[in-house]
Amino acid sequence: MKKIGLILTALVLSVAFFAGCTPKTVNNEGNNGKIKVSTTINPVDQLVNIIGKDRVETSRMVPAGSEPHDFEPTIKDMGLLTETNLLFTNGLGMDTWVDKAVENSGNKSLKIVDLSTGVDLIPLDGQKSETTVEQNAQGPNDPHIWLSLDALVIMAENVEKELSLVSPKDETFFKGNLETFKTEAAAMKVEYEEKFKPYKGKAFVTGHAAFGYLTRELGLIQKAVEGPFQEGEPTPKSLEELISFVKSEGIKTIFLEEQSSPKVSETLARETGSKTVVINPLESDGELLPTLKETYDKILASFN
Repeated sequence: MKKIGLILTALVLSVAFFAGCTPKTVNNEGNNGKIKVSTTINPVDQLVNIIGKDRVETSRMVPAGSEPHDFEPTIKDMGLLTETNLLFTNGLGMDTWVDKAVENSGNKSLKIVDLSTGVDLIPLDGQKSETTVEQNAQGPNDPHIWLSLDALVIMAENVEKELSLVSPKDETFFKGNLETFKTEAAAMKVEYEEKFKPYKGKAFVTGHAAFGYLTRELGLIQKAVEGPFQEGEPTPKSLEELISFVKSEGIKTIFLEEQSSPKVSETLARETGSKTVVINPLESDGELLPTLKETYDKILASFN
């Protein structure tokens, strides 16, 4: 009888264990009635909240202050992916860890939404003449699409489409928020296209080549200490060429980014008699349109 009791106990424990391991059914709508979604980096999270407002609840995986290019998700981060069926990403090599994180989460119903779909991309090969280091293999295209107002609108449209599929009853609400955002972005583009007209073809220097979409949109030239994926410091030869370029163009401002190593940029400023100014590429923090406007104003100020 004692042996039978032990067997029954083992069976009960086994059933309980495997029941606990069975994947739970994920509901996109949380207890507060909001749509629960996961996001990767700051601009993606910003866009989802701009379109979803109080109808969504986002869990951002790359926290403020973290370097997105080097991010590695923790077990806790992967746990967030078990609580939703929707993950919004930037794509283009900015969130290369996503596939592995999704696989390790065990959430087979999780849908990955790539917000770069439909954006007019910049091939990195075309940027080699505008940066001081070779590109790496993280992706064939520049991933910093959110620094273009045109691209931001396309990304916002992708968000609206997906949220409306998840919650059709809120489609009118999401579309209204999208139209408001598009109106604000269009007005800002008109304003700054006019302001930058006298500076077509002018160059500015940054810590890493994050501003390709911005420069394409405004007719500027970007020179950078590091490449788009912050893949290492420049060689002595390329640094020497950059110093020569800064001097010949009479550039008086070297822009630093908070998440980039400032050492080489500070050396560049010292060697050329330029000053350093902090600029925010929005990868880690900052509101989209207000921060982009601040960036525009700083670049304009550097030309005067």
